[in-house]
Amino acid sequence: MSRFWHWIRHCAAPIRAIAYVLAVVLVSSPVAVPLYRYEYAATNGRSVIWAPLLLCAVFASCLPLWLRRVHRCSTPWAVMGLHGGLTWWRSWLTAFLAGAVGVMLLYSCQMFLGWGQWVTSSDTPILRNLLEGLLVGIGVGLAEELIFRGWLLFEFDQDYAAPVALWVNAGIFAIAHYLRPLSEIIKTWPQFVGLCLLGAALVWARRVPTRLPQQSNWTTTLGLATGLHGGLVFAYYQFDVNDWIIATDDVPAWVTGVGGNPLAGLLGLMFLSAIAYATYIASHPPHPPGKQPQKG
Repeated sequence: MSRFWHWIRHCAAPIRAIAYVLAVVLVSSPVAVPLYRYEYAATNGRSVIWAPLLLCAVFASCLPLWLRRVHRCSTPWAVMGLHGGLTWWRSWLTAFLAGAVGVMLLYSCQMFLGWGQWVTSSDTPILRNLLEGLLVGIGVGLAEELIFRGWLLFEFDQDYAAPVALWVNAGIFAIAHYLRPLSEIIKTWPQFVGLCLLGAALVWARRVPTRLPQQSNWTTTLGLATGLHGGLVFAYYQFDVNDWIIATDDVPAWVTGVGGNPLAGLLGLMFLSAIAYATYIASHPPHPPGKQPQKG
């Protein structure tokens, strides 16, 4: 077994990443595959939740062993950005609120320009959707950030310069959310650009320098990226599920978003560009005191 760890330790980052994903799939497949089939059949493919949750649980459970054996990390969760205590939670809450407010501003701008119309319905279970959206936002934000801006970014940071690791990470993030038939890819291609921008913004959020209590050096945590991601998902969930705003068709769909998705439209791309710029500036302070993490 020691030979395997020695071999994988000296492999390139893409090989290490693929090896870990395959290991997680192999370990979880005896339970995950039957569970997926059961959920898919029971809901006619509308809702598959427990199988992905199982995969995430196995991924997180095996991560400390992987980091200790492959990268010889004595504090694996700190390396992943899950450290900082109250400072982490303050960062998470600040970014969560910023993401949620940003989405509200996006839709407000759409209405102000006359490109969207507010729709109300007494049949909408708003309270239930708020709670569901909160759980989805927190869960998706934490799981995806641990995977993409925690583990995967760390793997690529070991082998590549920070800017290269950033854009490779953003590209993989976009591809992972864009697996669909070719006809749909061509139809909604602006969404891929939006996902790349979002991925880059979240990497810059991950690299924002933070000083933790009782520490002299500056570090980074996963708090801002997790909170920002969760806030965006939470707010978009509310507008999407509750159908609060519909496009007026006064402008082409590529402006407001193909298929009603703001990420697949010019307005959404401008919104994501603003978020990316803000996180870029925050991760590149002009005169940061003390030791700083690498930038890109």
